[in-house]
Amino acid sequence: WPLRPGGEQKNGRVEIKDLSPEIFGEMLEYIYTGRSPNLERLANSLLSAADKYQLERLKLMCEEALCSNLTVENAADTLILADLHSAEHLKEMCINFINSHVSEVMDTPGWTVLCSHSHLLAEAFKALAAIQAPHMSMLMPPNKKRKKLG
Repeated sequence: WPLRPGGEQKNGRVEIKDLSPEIFGEMLEYIYTGRSPNLERLANSLLSAADKYQLERLKLMCEEALCSNLTVENAADTLILADLHSAEHLKEMCINFINSHVSEVMDTPGWTVLCSHSHLLAEAFKALAAIQAPHMSMLMPPNKKRKKLG
């Protein structure tokens, strides 16, 4: 936890400046009970906290909540969040969602932000190409004779 050297010894307090009191309270609730009553509403911020403080089960719970609530409006931002916190399942779900709703997602403010993350666009395009490849091969006429390279 980010501590000021010696600061906690002087006044008996530990300052955690990178979490809001609400997120910290929700994280403590999870640590003590294994539950997160406000998970659906706080999943974005809790994912960041769970990743930072290595609470893997909470991180997975956040990923599932975010996967369940993907929309055209939040898909691009959620993909960036998933990439930032190495949430691979969430990242895959976002890419699949975006590829299924690409024209609608492209009309959102999140898409503009996503465009500055070229590696994510490349991953999404690669996934889309993999989906399209089987369909494209059916459109091409079969070759009667294949030329041998060499």
